[in-house]
Amino acid sequence: MLKPLAVFLLSALPVVAAEGLIQLIDPLDEPEFYCVDVPGFRDRLNLDAPLMAHTCKPGAADESYTIDHPKPGQLYMKAYERCIEASSAKKGGEVYMKACSDSPMQRFAFTSDGQIQLVGESVCLAVADVPGVPTGGPSHLRRDLTLEACSEAKPTLSRWKAGQ
Repeated sequence: MLKPLAVFLLSALPVVAAEGLIQLIDPLDEPEFYCVDVPGFRDRLNLDAPLMAHTCKPGAADESYTIDHPKPGQLYMKAYERCIEASSAKKGGEVYMKACSDSPMQRFAFTSDGQIQLVGESVCLAVADVPGVPTGGPSHLRRDLTLEACSEAKPTLSRWKAGQ
């Protein structure tokens, strides 16, 4: 049986990776929401430090990710040509910006309920369960990011949306 032309044309198109912020769904104590961010700014930028949750800055290069690029499961930051990588697959692990590689520690999946899970493991990305700490601009807050057991992580601290 032949496919309708529209279905054939759509199936022939390459999949386009989502781009934009990785934003916590619940605003918690930050009305501008928290996004996955690189610590520091300009001359104080620290690409070797663990990533953090920080007040979202739409349009900022240091908060803009391409999902499933360059390979499926990778979270790529074009501004620094690096991918998010977990330090370990254990509860309490941190996430960093590293050169993109074939490492399984760089493979993440968005679950149906909005968690970001390390593929093949039972840990998900979550923000710290403490109030945000003032940083940077007058209204900016930050929290630590860690990997937590997906089944134990509070939904308000571990549900994300991407591509805004």
